[in-house]
Amino acid sequence: MKINLDLYLAKLNGGQWFGLKDPSKGHVYENILVLDKSKKLPSKSECEKGIIALQAEWDARAINLKRQSAYQTESDPLFFKYQRGEATEQEWLDKVAEIKARFPK
Repeated sequence: MKINLDLYLAKLNGGQWFGLKDPSKGHVYENILVLDKSKKLPSKSECEKGIIALQAEWDARAINLKRQSAYQTESDPLFFKYQRGEATEQEWLDKVAEIKARFPK
C-alpha cells in the first residue's frame, strides 16, 4: 500500500477532519482545508516526515505478515519433519534463512 497525505492525516486525528479547498487541484498539502477547527494541520515538513514513517511502519508489517505466512507453509513443516527424523536440522535452518533473505526486515 502506498501511504499518501490523505491516509496520514486521517490516521493522525482519526476520521475525515479535513477536506480540499478546490477538488480540481488534487490532494496536495497546499489544497488541504481543515473542517474540524479543533484540529490543527501539521506543517508540510511534519506531514512529509509522518508519511515516510507511516510507510515504513506499513512496509514492516507487510513483511512480517509475509514472513509469518512463509514460516507456516514452508519452514514449520520442515521443522516437524526434523523432529520426526525425516529431515535434517540444517534443511530446516536453511529454509528459515531463505525466508529471512526473501523477506528482509
